[in-house]
Amino acid sequence: MQTSRRVDLIAIGLMALPVVAGLVLWPELPARLAIHWSGGTPDTYVSKPVGLLGIFAFGVATVLFVRYAPASMTNTPGGKDVSVLFLGVVFAWVQTTILVWNLGHRFDVGLSVVPILLLAGLLVVYSLLRNR
Repeated sequence: MQTSRRVDLIAIGLMALPVVAGLVLWPELPARLAIHWSGGTPDTYVSKPVGLLGIFAFGVATVLFVRYAPASMTNTPGGKDVSVLFLGVVFAWVQTTILVWNLGHRFDVGLSVVPILLLAGLLVVYSLLRNR
């Protein structure tokens, strides 16, 4: 199996984990899931199936775009494999944050962006060091 194919499967597998958890916890989830917050307050809700499966589908589509779009349409710091792994981790993190919040565990959702920003910074540093 090619390395890129493996990386894609790992990224999509990471994104699938919160979906599986959401399916297991389906009865505990509200009918409408908060998926966007402004000022710490949810301002966008979608149906449970869309909230659970829609974000996953968008993540998979993003991985496919990074893989198959012409190079002129993408910017993949660190290379495509690293960018695809980054996407897998970010989408899994976002899906997990949404799932946990909708299960009734309240926290400052704005703080959940901090790990993503740190990871993005590491990706930039890796890209700069790799391209020296």
